[in-house]
Order: sequence, then structure tokens, then C-alpha cells
Amino acid sequence: MKLTTLLGIGAAGLISVGSAVWLRAGAPPEVAVTMNEHGLQSLKADKVDFLLTGDFRVEEVLLKKASGTLYQGSTIGTAVCDPQKRELTVTYPWGVVKTDYTADKGRLTLAITANNTSEDTIQGIHFTPLVLKFPSKVKEYDGSVPLLEHNLGQAGTVKVSYGSGSLAVVSEDMAKPLMVGFPWALDKPANTNFPLSIHTNRVSSYPDSYPTIVRPISPKGSDRYVVSLRFGRSANDDSLTADVNQKFAATFPQQLHWNDRRPIGAIFLATTPPEGTNNPRGWFGDSKLDVTTPEGRAEFREHLLHLADGAIQIMRDMNAQGAITWDIEGQEYHHATTYIGDPRLVDTLAPEMGAVADEYFGRLRAAGLRVGICVRPQLLRREADGKTANQTIVEDPTNLLIDKIAYAKKRWGVSLIYLDSNVNGTDPNPLDAGIIERVAAKFPDCLMIPEHSNLRYYAYSAPFAELRHGALATPISALDVYPKAFSAIYTADGPLDLYRDNLKAAVKRGDSLMYRTWFTDPQNQKVKAIYSR
Repeated sequence: MKLTTLLGIGAAGLISVGSAVWLRAGAPPEVAVTMNEHGLQSLKADKVDFLLTGDFRVEEVLLKKASGTLYQGSTIGTAVCDPQKRELTVTYPWGVVKTDYTADKGRLTLAITANNTSEDTIQGIHFTPLVLKFPSKVKEYDGSVPLLEHNLGQAGTVKVSYGSGSLAVVSEDMAKPLMVGFPWALDKPANTNFPLSIHTNRVSSYPDSYPTIVRPISPKGSDRYVVSLRFGRSANDDSLTADVNQKFAATFPQQLHWNDRRPIGAIFLATTPPEGTNNPRGWFGDSKLDVTTPEGRAEFREHLLHLADGAIQIMRDMNAQGAITWDIEGQEYHHATTYIGDPRLVDTLAPEMGAVADEYFGRLRAAGLRVGICVRPQLLRREADGKTANQTIVEDPTNLLIDKIAYAKKRWGVSLIYLDSNVNGTDPNPLDAGIIERVAAKFPDCLMIPEHSNLRYYAYSAPFAELRHGALATPISALDVYPKAFSAIYTADGPLDLYRDNLKAAVKRGDSLMYRTWFTDPQNQKVKAIYSR
């Protein structure tokens, strides 16, 4: 006798009239699976079978010995299925993977538990739990770009549509990193058959731009991955992921409380200088300035304080809350070390600035304005000749950022912090938002403005954006999760006239505009007009 079980929603979404069965308006599709002793046999939504194959596969498992040596684990295992418990267990030489299947409320949920029975650490694991066959072509797949999403600082959700239906793949655990989705179609150009991919670490055949999912399993340890397939009856069924934003906000609640949304000034004091100048930090772009002599340093001081006085007048006219000085250490080195982002080094790197920086910031504060600086999560390393330098990555930049900000806060009373180059080296993705959370918690009276960001950043900071790069307001996707989220939008060199109404709406909703304040920029009056009622 063949052992088979049916798992489904039942009649919760149905109304029976005589012998006819009608779909209740707004009810999710009836989702059901069948299993036998070999595993998953069918996956139906409203009686349409979406399963091409239910074979559960571990595509790759990467292990690390205590010595640090990496090696590939076996992907061949022995499977045992218990249809009554809706449970598939596969045993491998390195561990046991158990999957529970639950069909309920228009979705199939896979709860995959990986038990590491080895003496080594599992650095990464890649599952293909099943392969789907859609009734018609998946509209979102262009034949090239994978339909994959991670949940590092965002919700791990992939939504696709086919004909009149839709499907969302959701990584249900918001706090644990994971990559989910469909890497490619198996039947191009028909584009109806897609393997479901779930992985940690990296998959070599996927684009390098994807982040590394750091989620190791210690020796004798275990981990659990929960992913749902949510079916919808329309191509644009927003109800599929209606709960995801709430879950994300509950997992990472908004902690930023910054009521002052007036404009913020930007001050750049230097430009990268030519070789052989006596103004090696490029102050004011003045190649004739000589900061190696007492007379030249006196001229530098006079120019800097005159600039500060002018900036104060501009900020008063703009009703600004304050200004960020990007390059208090000057711009001695070329890109990508242009902005030093380490105020602790100002006396060493730029002694002419170190001698007057206190007076410079003091004038701004005395005028009732907030002051700010630029910091970086990297550590500056200078060569022995002092002519070249590089920004080096540190394993956890949290304490480095805290130390830099604490120095500037104690010495100059800063409260506006621009976080420059907050990426993972060659990885273009923003730093873990948990770093920003910890830094912001240490300085609750400071506003963090990170150069790069993801959704979770809005819980702790006002991410930087540029009008000239198309930024007009805080993304709706961020506001859906954090209604009080806002951005700092840099307007310089952007088409202010073209997008005046958009920016006015953004300001009314709560965004802050940034503008040049170290000289009288003609665009400033346009920014001022946007703030007028």
C-alpha cells in the first residue's frame, strides 16, 4: 500500500452552495501538498500543480577545519520521509538536514533544520528544496538577472507573477541573514521552470555583487531556515507580503528621534592639490597658499575664520540647523583616500588646521548652529614616506567609529555625523546595519547620515541621497516600514527647477535638504524657497 497524505488549507476559503464550490472574495488560494515515502510529490494552489520536482538537494556545503582549511562536504545523502509528520530527513556524512512542510493560508512553509554532526564548522550551505513549474511565463525574469533577494538590512522577499497569478518567496526570519529566490529558469525562453534556491555564504555561479551571507554552524551545532511560498490570485497581489513590513519593523524598531528637519549646510574646505605645492592639504583650492611658514599659517587662519563667518550668515538666512565639514583634515591624498574621516588625526596630518579647528567650530556653535564632521569606518594607513596613504578595512568598525565620533564630540561638540564609504571594501553593499545601530545608540544626540544605506538604516539614521543622482524623497519602501523615516538629500548640482514640487512635498513630509554653505551658491535661494510655505 502506497503511503500518501494530503496537507492543505481545507475549506477555510470556500463557500459551498449545493454541489458547487465558490471561491470567497479575498480568500487566499487553497494550497495543498502530497507526500509519500520519497518526499514531496505535488504542490497545488487552487488545484493547479506547481511542482516540477520535489527532490530535496544540498547543492553545496562548505566546511572549515579548526586550522582554517576549507573543504567541500559531500552532497550525497540518504533520505527518509514521514508523510504523516510532513517531514523529510536527509543524512549526510557531515550532518542531518530535516525539512518540515506546512501548507496553510495560501502558502507552503518550509522549515529546514541543519544539524552539524561533524567536528568542523559549516561555513555555508546551499539548498534546492524543490523546482517549481509555473502555469505560464514568469514576467519578471528577463532571461539573465537572477530573481534573488537577501535579508541583510532588508526583507528577503522575491515576488513574481505569471498570467493572472502571483507568488512571493519570503525569508520568514527577519533577524537571520539568508538569500532566497530563483536564480534562473531551466526552460529558457519559456521561463516557467525555476529551482528554489536558499543559501548562506556565497554561491560561485551567482553575481559577485551579492553579499556574503555570514551564518556559520558551529561543530555539533544547528541552524533553522524558514522560507514560505505565498500564492496569490492576481498578478499584483499586495496582500502576499502585507505582514512582512510589520514583522521587519517589529524586529528592527525605529530608534531615531530627530525632530529638526531644517536644511543642513555642507562645507568643503579643500581640493586635492597638485604635486609640489606648499599647500599639501589643498586648502581653499589655493595653490599660492603656503602653510609651511608662520605667515602662511596666519593667512590660513584668517581665511578659515572668514569662511566660518560667511557660512554663519548663509545658514542664518537659510534657517539651517547647522553644517557638516567634510574635510577637516584636508585633502592631501587622492581618491579613494580623499576624505580622511578621522578627526583624531587633525593635529598630526594637518597641524595648521589643528591650531585653529577649535576656534573654527567654536564660532559656529556660538552662533547657535550644530556642527558636524565626516568619519569613515576604515583606518588610515600612511606609508613611511608620508606621501601615500590608504584606507584599510577593520574587522568590526563599530569601536573605531565610536572612538572617532567621541573624540570630535568631546573636542568640538559635534552632533551631525556624515558616515563616508560605509561599505565592505570590494563588496558594494552597505555595512551591517547593526553597526549603525550600535554607533547611533552610543550617541543618541547625534544625527547619523550614512553615504550608503539599506532599509534597516532608516531605523537609526537619515541616509544620504543626491538630487543629481535622481533622489527626490525617502523611498516609499522605507516609509512603508518606518513612517517617520527621513533622508538628507544633497541638492547641489541637481535639477532643482525641474523637481521643485517633488522636493517641496518631500520637505513637507519630513526630509531635510542639504546645500553648499561655504559660499553664496545661487541654488541656495531655490532651496530656501522650497522650505517656504
